[in-house]
Amino acid sequence: MSAIGPISAGISGIGGIGGIGGIASSVGGSSSVSGAAQSSGGFGKAILNGLDSVAGLEKNADNLVANMAAGGNVSISDVMAATSKANLGMSIVNEIRSRGLEAYQSIINVQV
Repeated sequence: MSAIGPISAGISGIGGIGGIGGIASSVGGSSSVSGAAQSSGGFGKAILNGLDSVAGLEKNADNLVANMAAGGNVSISDVMAATSKANLGMSIVNEIRSRGLEAYQSIINVQV
């Protein structure tokens, strides 16, 4: 799963990966998705939708890996693509968490 460099090169943008586009657009991406997120509950709702999307990507990858391990008719390229998407989704979630924590700590350290 750590070799996502060559595999993720074929993925065309973050918006093409399930609902990850909702997270990316809320942080600063396209306004059409972030506007929809704001009208339906704001940033928190967009984050929760993104987390659900990442959980779905991980579940799909786990199912494909289990199916392949059991001898099912699953191609290795499908398994690698699914695991790469799940890995990329988790990387995005981790980065958003880190940036949010940094912003919170900056706000806490402001002296009045």
